[in-house]
Amino acid sequence: MNLGRKRAVQLIFLLIIMVSVNLLTAEIGDIIWEDNFDNLDNWLIETGNGSWGWGNGELEYYHEDNVEIAEIPGDPGNNALHITARQESGPGIVDQWGNPLNYTSGKISSKSFLSLKYGMIETRVSVPDLDLGGWPAIWMLGTANYAWPRNGEIDLMEMGHHHEFRDLHDEHNGGNGADNSTVNQMVTANALYYSDDAVTPENPSGAASLSWDPEDEFCRPYYNYDPSLTNRFLTYRTYWDADSLRFTVIDDDIEYDLYTEPFAIDSVSAEFQQPFYLMANLAVGGALTDAYNLGDPGSGLPVSMPFPADMYLDYIKVYQWNEMGEVHLGPPGFEGGTYGIFTDETPVDNGLTAGDNAEIYVWEGTLSDGTIPPYEGENGISWVSTGLGWFGAGIMSIQPVNLFNFGEGSLKFMIKIPANIAFQIGIIDAWGNQSYVEFPAYQTTYGLVRNGEWTQASIPVDDLRGEFIDLRMLSYEFVILEVNGAQCEFGLDDIYYDGGLNDITEEVITTAPSALMQNYPNPFNPETTIRFTLDQECIDPELLIFNVKGQKIQSVALDKNQTSYKWNAEKLASGIYFYQLRSNGAIYDTKRMLLLK
Repeated sequence: MNLGRKRAVQLIFLLIIMVSVNLLTAEIGDIIWEDNFDNLDNWLIETGNGSWGWGNGELEYYHEDNVEIAEIPGDPGNNALHITARQESGPGIVDQWGNPLNYTSGKISSKSFLSLKYGMIETRVSVPDLDLGGWPAIWMLGTANYAWPRNGEIDLMEMGHHHEFRDLHDEHNGGNGADNSTVNQMVTANALYYSDDAVTPENPSGAASLSWDPEDEFCRPYYNYDPSLTNRFLTYRTYWDADSLRFTVIDDDIEYDLYTEPFAIDSVSAEFQQPFYLMANLAVGGALTDAYNLGDPGSGLPVSMPFPADMYLDYIKVYQWNEMGEVHLGPPGFEGGTYGIFTDETPVDNGLTAGDNAEIYVWEGTLSDGTIPPYEGENGISWVSTGLGWFGAGIMSIQPVNLFNFGEGSLKFMIKIPANIAFQIGIIDAWGNQSYVEFPAYQTTYGLVRNGEWTQASIPVDDLRGEFIDLRMLSYEFVILEVNGAQCEFGLDDIYYDGGLNDITEEVITTAPSALMQNYPNPFNPETTIRFTLDQECIDPELLIFNVKGQKIQSVALDKNQTSYKWNAEKLASGIYFYQLRSNGAIYDTKRMLLLK
């Protein structure tokens, strides 16, 4: 989405990279994943208004009560995702500053639950009467830890555009050229990414938008005046492979392209060669629409969309396209053993490499290059503070990293820093949660001897993760922060995590539990049954339950003849929990469950 910034995009060279793709040789292959919305197991229900209306000036508060699985009216037995937007206010319906809001709606995301890369993505959607202020969308964001737009965005369908956009393109694709279309009569799709050439004073984010077409040369929204596009189902498709993106809509069995040519993916738009996760929402007001933006009633017209407004998402399906298509369920793969963050000589099972799958960032120019030689190997980090009153830097993985199995392990690092410098070491997850531990001046903390020479610290991950960190989805695996303004030069090296539990290996598969099944019911309150089958040769099987922070809630020794365990979470708070089968000291499988009270 991020349409507050979309409107400022000034990318004039887009036609250069719009090339023809030979669709005659392209084929839709087998279906590789589908969600018919009989449950919400693949989705996170988002809440809140975000930062300045999710960056788009939206007027609603996203509330879980506005998201449900419901039968489609007039289609008995066919369930769908049902999102309702309402005109309401009250306690808790506020923006990030506590100011009251007058609308609520619903938003879901598959982040950490499901991601995909390439394929033909098809969705069937019915949107309500939008009149003025409705903004429905089915879209995707890149899983990369980069900030938008560097992570990329793919909008499968989007409605509610301001009248200038509708009038600009209405001589094509069903339009009548009379500049009289309404928001209920036009739909389009979009793709956004970062480009140096798109950076302007009006567009400092550098967001390049496929739909930015002031000369009306290639953007082809679909128009239908009678009947309009609301309160009935249309099918939207995105054809995505390593080389191109093509957007279409199917209405009355006819497929219409939403651009004159598929978009050609190249090195500038390489965001589209990485995984993405899915999102769906019905926004109220904001920058895409002719309605006003959050905090600025003079920026547009009052919302006139009839409430309550009901949006139905029948299904999402992913097919092979040009023999491409991948779907990943759950968070990134679990890491184990020893995981390197910045090290040359320490043996690791896996890890990060700066410039490859990780970036090293200095925050706000607070550090410059230093001269301290590496502690080990040829590579080291040396910085000098620049006198800005604080400094901060970190090592960020390009994609989220799952260190859930290191809950009982440690973060170790070598540092050479003057004894008078107090600093913090921390981590940041992909949701933006941060947690730090303190290293006071002149004190030996976590084994770090403050003598100004190279020494090692070892921080238990249990201390480092704090209350809210999601160890399954880390973005910054190492951060150093100083807030007292002391001037110094320091060095860092040999940074790694150890003590991670290893996933099951091939040699112990025969003695591991043979199957772990989804709990039922899910969501649940307060009891649920976890089912499994155990190989009779397995040794010391156990079931472990964790909260979303990776903290162990319960450990249950299992009998080899046992096939289920009933878990009661009456004393726990609502939220996501994980259950895991272990045998022979190794992990067999991990699944998630949702407690809703």
